[in-house]
Amino acid sequence: MEFRADGTFVEYAIGRGDAPEARAAGRWQAGGQLARGTGGKGQVVAATNDRLDIDWQD
Repeated sequence: MEFRADGTFVEYAIGRGDAPEARAAGRWQAGGQLARGTGGKGQVVAATNDRLDIDWQD
């Protein structure tokens, strides 16, 4: 995932030939709420220096 300063984020899925493939951009808020560009919502439940746990509600 790539979080951008403008409040958007991009999820990357494994595409053809194991190359990362960007999905539709979503939106994030400072309180940890996420909204996927393809639909669905999520909430950040834990964050450390090397891990981000998200509870997705599709």
